[in-house]
Amino acid sequence: MNSSDVIVVGGGINGMMSALKLIQQGFRVTLVERGRCAREASWAGGGILIPLYPWRYSEPIAHLDALAAPQWCELADRLAETTGIDPQYTAHGIMHVRVEDAERARAWSVYHQNMLVPLSSPQAHQKLGAEVTPSLDPAFWLPGRGSIRTPRLGKALRQWLLNHPHATLLEHFEVTSLLTTKGRVEGVTGPQGRQLAPRVVVAGGPWTGQLMARHVTLPIKPVRGQMLLFRPGRALLKLVVLMKGFYLIPRRDHHILAGSTFEDVGFDRTTTREGHARIHAQALAMLPALGEADITHHWAGLRPSSPDSVPLVGAVDDIEGLYVNAGHGGNGVVLSPATADLLCAHITGTPPPIASAPYEIPRSG
Repeated sequence: MNSSDVIVVGGGINGMMSALKLIQQGFRVTLVERGRCAREASWAGGGILIPLYPWRYSEPIAHLDALAAPQWCELADRLAETTGIDPQYTAHGIMHVRVEDAERARAWSVYHQNMLVPLSSPQAHQKLGAEVTPSLDPAFWLPGRGSIRTPRLGKALRQWLLNHPHATLLEHFEVTSLLTTKGRVEGVTGPQGRQLAPRVVVAGGPWTGQLMARHVTLPIKPVRGQMLLFRPGRALLKLVVLMKGFYLIPRRDHHILAGSTFEDVGFDRTTTREGHARIHAQALAMLPALGEADITHHWAGLRPSSPDSVPLVGAVDDIEGLYVNAGHGGNGVVLSPATADLLCAHITGTPPPIASAPYEIPRSG
């Protein structure tokens, strides 16, 4: 049993990012994870550092994205320097092609400082590479954004916590309930024992609602996403491309990650032949040369879905010291620095970096 200032429940990207930011604010943090850190949705994610089709999201997502985006370059560099693990942040730009709601995208872009650059098919081909399918109109390029290797990001965050004297990392520690008394939280308990702290942050991804069920009803549910990894023998793609809801992400080793499905199947993480076939077909529609590439991996993860994909970040009413940071949907990685900043403001009592009302935890009862 250890006493810290804060316990963070959940060792995904959001849990570890929350712990990192809290430690930087001077807190002693214990992070507990029922398995190994960054092995659930965080490991499975593609790592595109923008909400996939930003004009299709509500403004609260845009505000979080604007807060997170300027942080990624320095954050990745600092993690690489301090841990020796390079998250491979690459700001190669993101291309949307054959956009079905182009007028909506243009209107959104005008409202957001012309973030999207409209391109002709030849211009888009020049940026993507000659192997990409022809006829890309309408196409929009988003410069200055890119992707990060989520497994490497998870490893780097984990190592940062292991290295820091104010962090205690407890893996294979399952939390079955929260310890509360007289309207305030005291810690967590499970088969491996108890951990005590005056503040608890639940960042358990799609499992957050289950853990919080005795205290508050949270509209968070799992949504399965399947992915494929191609290994072509040469570089085929210069930057991230999205088409008809699917995407391709080039890696520095020339591998290409393809995704993703969105499936409401509960907590089932199994892969399916149907999912494989859908992703494979869409990948080849974008980049026909992938038909000659080996597929080395097929996997699935569970996203923590919430209404309109707006994360739930903040304090739980009626239980002093209890906080939530969960429900990011498919935007868990890209928004993680921003929701961690918002969480820190709630805990420290300082002014939030953005208006906090859209992300408030529903009242219990």
